[in-house]
Amino acid sequence: MITHRPRPGLIGGLALTLAVTALTALATGNAANAAPHYESAEPVQVGWTDSATPEQSYDSEGRNLPLGTSVDESGQSHTSRVYATFDLAPFKGDKIYGGTVYIQETGVADCSKRAIEIWRTKAISKTPTWNRSPKPLAKVDEILTAGVCPNATITFDVGSAVRDAVQGKEKSITFEIRVPAQYEADPTYARQIYWFRHVQLTVQHNSVPKIDSSAMFNSGFACDRQEPYRHLGRFAPLLQAVGTDADQFDQNNLRTEFGIWPTNDESARTLLSAEHGRSGRANGVTIPEGTLVDGQTYAWQARVGDGTDVSKWSKTCFFTYDGSAPPEPTVTSANYPPEGGRAPLGELGVFTFSGNGNPDIAGFQYAWSSLPANGCEYSGTVGELVCTDPFEWPNAVRADAPGGSATVTLNPPGSAWRQLYVRALDAAGNVSRTVTYETFIPSSSPEIRLESGTPRWGQEVQLKLTPANGLTDVREYQITVDRETVTWPAEADGTATFTFTADNIHGPTVTVRSVSGNGFVSEATGWSVFFYQWPTIESDLYHSPPDAGPVGGVGVEASFTFSPPPGGTDIVAYEYFFYYQDADQVQGPTQVSAGADGTATITWAPEHSGWVDLFVHAIRADGSTSDANSNYYFEVA
Repeated sequence: MITHRPRPGLIGGLALTLAVTALTALATGNAANAAPHYESAEPVQVGWTDSATPEQSYDSEGRNLPLGTSVDESGQSHTSRVYATFDLAPFKGDKIYGGTVYIQETGVADCSKRAIEIWRTKAISKTPTWNRSPKPLAKVDEILTAGVCPNATITFDVGSAVRDAVQGKEKSITFEIRVPAQYEADPTYARQIYWFRHVQLTVQHNSVPKIDSSAMFNSGFACDRQEPYRHLGRFAPLLQAVGTDADQFDQNNLRTEFGIWPTNDESARTLLSAEHGRSGRANGVTIPEGTLVDGQTYAWQARVGDGTDVSKWSKTCFFTYDGSAPPEPTVTSANYPPEGGRAPLGELGVFTFSGNGNPDIAGFQYAWSSLPANGCEYSGTVGELVCTDPFEWPNAVRADAPGGSATVTLNPPGSAWRQLYVRALDAAGNVSRTVTYETFIPSSSPEIRLESGTPRWGQEVQLKLTPANGLTDVREYQITVDRETVTWPAEADGTATFTFTADNIHGPTVTVRSVSGNGFVSEATGWSVFFYQWPTIESDLYHSPPDAGPVGGVGVEASFTFSPPPGGTDIVAYEYFFYYQDADQVQGPTQVSAGADGTATITWAPEHSGWVDLFVHAIRADGSTSDANSNYYFEVA
């Protein structure tokens, strides 16, 4: 015999609450809460059978569900059982903590009597008939006591049945609700289940979080599992791991725990934890200062929890700690003298860095400006810290042996006093204090001279390039026009003529460097032109601005030619008007069609002397006008 286990709020084993309370409990079943979670299972079918119509099934479609035996007006007995099937797919693989079926009574025949059983049956997908009902598997719960009536909300504990079904990888579960056999034919035990709530199943479940052993990181590098283990420096002593949780409301509140210990003493295991981790994203802890010892190799693992369940420990990772900075290097040069010396024009600098025999120095890093902070970025695919191997840093070079030297050949960055900054690196990426080497570098900028006429958009521009005075053996030029770089050959005398089309509507920007036969690259020289974004106006008589005082006169004709603004390939007409400043009088506006090349020419004679303004708008094929108008002014004699 299965007995109904009393729960808080039960009267004699019967779960009786007001309808509004039951509704509230169900409505909040999907709300964000700590694991385990309460979630309403989706019904597949809810309906009943009737012994009086044994080949017919009845679905709950806005109708109360009859339970037990009732007698109709003709004296016919109807014995009914209720079937409800629920989808278990959302709980696949989850840990089931409980399950509750809810019903609400209505239309009770006798409030002094109540006997209801709930059985698990073979799963079905549609409501059965009386003659073809599913096979009962086990009685799950029952209630045999009267209580609040009518409209009582009753709960059944079906947690074990749901747990068995999920563990058995069942896709759905079916329950049969019936009056016990000994009372089933007694009409005084009959009642109905309220259609609006029919039969509901709430599952208390939790998806056990998992740790991803393939996504573990120490100090910005993927963890090592085989020797030789990476040496990690004092910068960013951080352990990170990725945990996952399928539960939506746990995905932003995971706790990641890390265990770290010296490989020669597992009993000295230290536990560190990080809160508020996100599913599928790296979560980490900074190892407290004083935990790690120089030269010691460490092992570590991680696991993740959601407040209810905890994953297994991950695989083990290893690293060797190095928290000491190397000493400063020394810097010398074969041809760039320090402190007051002058470097030879057009020669590359040859510099030697030395570790002076200290075995902790594995290499060097250098730059003509201040050395960058070789930090790390949280830029990994799962939000992990990403650090670059020290010898992949910009301008990093290995020593020829521990504590040895390295020689580099460098192009100077410009002219005047320049400083070369150098520091030593150890295998873990620790850096020494920076050493500064200062030298004077002569100017090497080439000369740029415009050979063609006034630059116009869409037309060719020709530039003459000449090496810096005293710079010999120039073989070519590196020329950048509007961010596109080309290599241009030089003549025997080092000069070159460069031609390009000015197709940038705002005007071209040109940067030029000369390149010598020995690989020396000069300083850059810049040249640019700005194109105004309005139509161009030219006149054979009335020039703007005036270059010789008042010209022409009242009635003296002159031509004006309008050209498209930069990029104006679809100009079909121009609108213009003249404004006589002294007379405060406007003549126009007037439209003139453009030719195939986008230009238009008008003939005009002034009606007043004095200052005149000419305003012109270009008109596109779609009827829109240019963004700006031209203001052309001159003085009529």
